[in-house]
Amino acid sequence: MTDAELREHKQTHTKENSWWMNDAKGIPLSRVCDTCIHDVQKQYKPEVLGLSGKYEDVVEEPIEPDGEDFSFPDDWDFGCP
Repeated sequence: MTDAELREHKQTHTKENSWWMNDAKGIPLSRVCDTCIHDVQKQYKPEVLGLSGKYEDVVEEPIEPDGEDFSFPDDWDFGCP
């Protein structure tokens, strides 16, 4: 799938037919479905997805909030109808 095709395809995602693909730290990266998950994974280094190596080897600075435990609420779903 080309980048343009992938962008167009992602516009068809809903909460019922897709889910959030997270990085190795649990941070949402992109909504995906069975059709596009492999194309979206190709956009990220395996270390970021937790598939090989160390996350810290490819991320230049810490991304955790200072001094607090942060997590997304269960009903958080930015940008998806």
